[in-house]
Amino acid sequence: MGRVRDDAAMRASERCCELYISRGTTALTVAEITAAIGISARSFHRYFPTKADTVQPVFDWTTDTFNAHVRTAGPGAPRAVLRDGFRAMLGGAHAARTRALFPLVFADPGMWSVFLRAVHHGEITLAEALAPRLGLPADAVLTRTAAAAVASATRLALEEMARTGRDPEPLFLAHIDAFAAGALGDLR
Repeated sequence: MGRVRDDAAMRASERCCELYISRGTTALTVAEITAAIGISARSFHRYFPTKADTVQPVFDWTTDTFNAHVRTAGPGAPRAVLRDGFRAMLGGAHAARTRALFPLVFADPGMWSVFLRAVHHGEITLAEALAPRLGLPADAVLTRTAAAAVASATRLALEEMARTGRDPEPLFLAHIDAFAAGALGDLR
């Protein structure tokens, strides 16, 4: 996509997410969505191959935001860098959207699939962002494993938040701590 189209798709995605939240459901037709967010059906289908893909640009933004934070954060404790990255992508000004949107996404099989693809993409791109901090290549086993742990901690925290209503940031940190403590250490 070109920059203008990317920006338009992002704005449309944000409006779709706001609509799902305001209606408390993702069970809306394309006609209902386009009427509510003010774009044509043609534009909708140009931006989003399927209705479930309406959340993809927002997910891409969260991944890009987290990775940019990891790349640009000054030296510091890795846990704090990850916490602040999580906060930047899903907390702060985005906390209300996070708490309202993800339970809806997880209840929608199509959007759940889009989310899982986004987590996988985030894991791959995070390896590139983490590599310089770890002093390793992006494709090193340790780098890929660290990225997988962070992506999994994010997914697990959001799942638990959706299920229990708890704040996802401490849940994310608890999962990061479990991975860092060697959650699989007893399997050796």
